[in-house]
Amino acid sequence: MRKNIKILLLLLVTGLALSWPMYTILSSMEKSDEQQQFSRVDKLAEELLVLTKKGDMEQARIKIQNLADIFPSQTLPVSIKIESLNAVTQSILAARNVFSAGKADDDKLLWHATQVRVAIDALTHPNQAMWRNYYTSFTSQMQNLMSASVERDAEELRDQFAENYRLFLAIKPAMSVQLSEPEMEKINASYDALVKQVRNETVDWQVVRETLRDLNASISAAFLGDDRHAISDWLDTRSLVMLSTSIGTLVSITLAYVAWRKYYAASV
Repeated sequence: MRKNIKILLLLLVTGLALSWPMYTILSSMEKSDEQQQFSRVDKLAEELLVLTKKGDMEQARIKIQNLADIFPSQTLPVSIKIESLNAVTQSILAARNVFSAGKADDDKLLWHATQVRVAIDALTHPNQAMWRNYYTSFTSQMQNLMSASVERDAEELRDQFAENYRLFLAIKPAMSVQLSEPEMEKINASYDALVKQVRNETVDWQVVRETLRDLNASISAAFLGDDRHAISDWLDTRSLVMLSTSIGTLVSITLAYVAWRKYYAASV
């Protein structure tokens, strides 16, 4: 009987140990299928940006049209908020409209192509997203804004803010994909306050400096961040525990029955 119990425990541990590779394989297969299906979208976005940089606007127009046609039917490789999905979708549609109109200058077309590219990239590269590469530019712009506010130079403040706000809007859909709703709300609130100030005839410099400090802290946290995948990791861990528990329970029931049968046969 003791021998049967030892065998039961050994097999139970083995079953639990096997749950990890099984879970990993199944998760990898699922992610691989989703990534393969979405790879065409990612490629179109990349080609759109490359062609726009080269000045081949006709081919770029074809790429963004194709992207706008297939994006709504795609299964996203990651789960995102509905607001983020709307932001990405609107960036694609806006780019399509601008490219189709054929009246925008090259800088505007490049801005739209960049916005689409970094937004799609945020969906496919959650750990190494392109939008995070703009941290140095953001840091430099924030320093210029702070300098303008300290010197109370309203004209310089407006010029620097226009440049910074343009960059923020370009990567905003991508940021929305990967940042939490409270984080985006905090950043948006700071920008809304700054927009109001730069439009006023008289700037409230105290408000501007305080808002810039808050924005700088929020932006730094967004770009550098903490462990952004803590929740998703917890969910994955919970799924693993559930799978392990299920397998362990099944193995335990099966082996307990086998052990009972052996014990019953020996008794008889």
